[in-house]
Amino acid sequence: MSGPFHARKLLRELDRLGRRISPLLILTHDNPDPDALAAAWALAFLAHGVAKVRCRIVYGGAIGRQENRIMAERLKIPARPLRQGELDAAEHVALVDTQPPFRNNRFPPRRRPLLIIDHHARHPDTTAELAIIDENAGATATILAEALQLSGLRVPRRLATAVVYGIGSETQNLGREAGLRDLVAYRAFWPRANVKSLWRMSYPRRQAGYFADLARAIRGAFVCHGVVGTHLGTVDIPEHVAQIADFLMTYERAHWSIVTGRCQGSLLVSLRTDDPGAAAGSLLKRLFWGGNRGGGHAMIAGGAIAVGALASESKWRESEDRLLTAFLESQDLKGAALTHPFWNAPTR
Repeated sequence: MSGPFHARKLLRELDRLGRRISPLLILTHDNPDPDALAAAWALAFLAHGVAKVRCRIVYGGAIGRQENRIMAERLKIPARPLRQGELDAAEHVALVDTQPPFRNNRFPPRRRPLLIIDHHARHPDTTAELAIIDENAGATATILAEALQLSGLRVPRRLATAVVYGIGSETQNLGREAGLRDLVAYRAFWPRANVKSLWRMSYPRRQAGYFADLARAIRGAFVCHGVVGTHLGTVDIPEHVAQIADFLMTYERAHWSIVTGRCQGSLLVSLRTDDPGAAAGSLLKRLFWGGNRGGGHAMIAGGAIAVGALASESKWRESEDRLLTAFLESQDLKGAALTHPFWNAPTR
């Protein structure tokens, strides 16, 4: 069951719990993307509008990607970095666009949250007082958009803009893993959105670091049949790994992209594919040798492997090569030659 069923369930529970859950701490995954920011803001608006619950939206890490920073700043999203001890002190916590067992959030592993709202596959160890996990939605913001519509609340223009951008960003403008529900939600909030803000967020002026990472990606890119990828090395902004994986998928011969980056002792990995039946999230979990370090959806996946902040260059390269070899083997490309896709030079 999904769609309006989940929306009604959320509204009913917020009404039933009322001010007993105030204040509510709303936690996104680390380094939140537009979907997480929009969904968290929509939940805070609903909780206050339906039950007068005071909410605080927090996240671990930072909002690093330029588009995401512009979204947060231009729309004045009331989200801020998590403070030390804040989670321990909070009696009521909601997780948005993530689940406790995932290793992309700061929620204590042995604690049970009040609420989870997510569109990723449910982890076997996920528990909450109320868990709304809907894999049929292309974005977590879609789930909240449906609840906003059913609530009858008048949605402010800035929040409507965030919802539209959150759904559009997560589904690449309804072209990736989007269904009818995402389209309906997107169209419902589009007339209320600020088109100029959407344009500014979609086409930002970028800092020099982005172009440095992009140049490194192109110089080091490799291709093997329908697979294109690159090892970025050290990156200051984790989101650049996923961003460049999306960029490489625009290569005319690409059916898969795989990108890695080194950040704070971890090897970040992003997978992309144009095959809706590829189960990229499940594949990445297998490549990570089990555990909770990676996951995603049918066509998009990401995660991280701990290597060590003081790891040697040889250890970093070993981790990169091991992961790439495992991926190529999963595509029946064991031992296949890697070449440079843009000027046919051999890769390392």
